[in-house]
Amino acid sequence: MSMRVMHLELGRHLYGGAKQVEYLIKAITVQSNAVEQHLVCAEGSDIAALRLSDCEIHALPYAGEPDISILWRLAGLVRALQPDILHVHSRRGADLWGAIIARYTGIPAICTRRVDNPESAISRLKYAEYKAVISISEGVRKVVSQRCPASVFQQVIHSSVDLSEFHYAADPDWFRREFAIPEGYRVLANFAQLIERKGQHDIIAAMKQVVAKQPNTLCLLFGKGSLADDYQLHIDQAGISDNVRLCGFTEQVSRILPNIDLLVHPAHAEGLGVILLQAGACKVPVIASPSGGIPEIIKHEKTGWLTPAGDSDKLATAICSALDNDDLRHALSEALLNHVSTHFSTEAMAKGYLSLYQHIKG
Repeated sequence: MSMRVMHLELGRHLYGGAKQVEYLIKAITVQSNAVEQHLVCAEGSDIAALRLSDCEIHALPYAGEPDISILWRLAGLVRALQPDILHVHSRRGADLWGAIIARYTGIPAICTRRVDNPESAISRLKYAEYKAVISISEGVRKVVSQRCPASVFQQVIHSSVDLSEFHYAADPDWFRREFAIPEGYRVLANFAQLIERKGQHDIIAAMKQVVAKQPNTLCLLFGKGSLADDYQLHIDQAGISDNVRLCGFTEQVSRILPNIDLLVHPAHAEGLGVILLQAGACKVPVIASPSGGIPEIIKHEKTGWLTPAGDSDKLATAICSALDNDDLRHALSEALLNHVSTHFSTEAMAKGYLSLYQHIKG
């Protein structure tokens, strides 16, 4: 059955949700020649610059969530293309604009929800315009189900990781030179926005205890955000500036990961945690918190370790224990790779959406 699908992704940068859209489009192209795909995105965004085979890109002027003029541009494009399905990838207002366009045009629409933060009661009106609302994890689905009308089809389709993108082998000489890592140091890392819910404050507090027991330990915090200055102050006050560094945003995640000893991700809220999938692809052991969709990737003492969000004492204990047990770290990282490659592949994600598209079109 042939169909035309229009994807709507308004993110500015090619990570998180936008990266998942790229994965999905490419995987659908491989799996089915019966789907004609169009991508609508923001003019000047990273995803607008991609070259996607068998997918036409439509880059529209968009100034962010308050830019209501996007509605007229979207409506005109929908009238011109007449898609069978509008697939909205919720970011920067796309979920609201998509709902309005679906109501105005009558085109069947689905929305992919990627975050687990609570929504207001008015979101029920938004979700009512969709034929289906897809959550990237059971953790997200629990939040969505509180606001989504029972008449709207709900399903979980996990985000994915393209294993082929994570092809770097460990390069300790490059890594230690690039980040000025002293000889003989173990390295932990975290990759996330520097915001409260990502839990870097807990890492900094835990590192004070870790360093007291294992002084040759270095933690690299990659990311940018509103709490950068606050975190640097905490690091300085704890007297661990030689052991914890704010490294800023990096585009070299796939090259860095194979060189670290442990990924630490004690998020207080998390839709799923794509960085955990990336760590699995690189066979990096993980300590995380059981927030949102994280337990669907990290299963305690099976594919990694889980410690309660906000408990820096237990986090410190877990870090020290993990660093003391090379064999267990290796075993859990192998198990994580197997789990990720089996359940979180781009092929599995595309298969789930193709089945949904067929169900919606009828």
